[in-house]
Amino acid sequence: MSYFVNKYPQGAFSWADFFSTDIEKSKAFYTGLFDWTYEDMPTGEGRPDYTMFSLEGKYVAGGSPTFDPNMPSFWSSYITVENVEAMAKKAQELGGKITMPPMDVLDSGRMATITDPTGAMVSLWQPKNHIGAGVVNTVGAMCWNELYTNDLEKAREFYGKLLGWTFEVDSKNGYVSIKSGNRYNGGMMAISPEMGPMPPNWAVYFTVKNMEESLKKVLELGGKVDAQPMKIDPGVFAIVTDPAGAYIVLLEMSSGPEPWEE
Repeated sequence: MSYFVNKYPQGAFSWADFFSTDIEKSKAFYTGLFDWTYEDMPTGEGRPDYTMFSLEGKYVAGGSPTFDPNMPSFWSSYITVENVEAMAKKAQELGGKITMPPMDVLDSGRMATITDPTGAMVSLWQPKNHIGAGVVNTVGAMCWNELYTNDLEKAREFYGKLLGWTFEVDSKNGYVSIKSGNRYNGGMMAISPEMGPMPPNWAVYFTVKNMEESLKKVLELGGKVDAQPMKIDPGVFAIVTDPAGAYIVLLEMSSGPEPWEE
């Protein structure tokens, strides 16, 4: 089985990175939690470095300091597209907003950030020299991306028309599974009152080998456990926050990680 990726099809989640109010604390946290290594990459023009994290010699995620003192720490999800300009324009026509217009990211690719009609931000990625994560669906790597929204129907209509996604709805709990082509590509769920005053957002899941040991490590590294482990069909998940305030979801798979398939 292979967890290495050489190319992502249009519509697939391919990358995740974070903005941090304390980049050094964040780097120490994620390298300690996931056994990542990192390299600070100059971005030029006096801008702060962009940190590339690696797992098994492959890029797995990125991070950078927040660029606004009022900006909180958060994780961002990226979706591969063939033409950023065309997709950003289409997103706008479908009722979304262009939060950050298309731009070159050195020779790595082109990106844009959009806000969907329900208020959640997500980035579009047109690869050049950087395809996104070179390893997924294994311990320490991204394995799922999930939308929390106040309007599931509006979100399904928007992303379905924008990216050609199809959806499967669980009749028991209303959970929406996303399919891009023939493969599962993430999920959507309604924000419930129990979640508190949560704004619509895309969450990033990372696979862990042992949830109990990982949560212990989260606390040792200065993070917080926001939601204690809960059982779901694929295994056990928990929500944690890093020392700078960005949250991620940890997932221990009951049957082992799924290999990558295009």
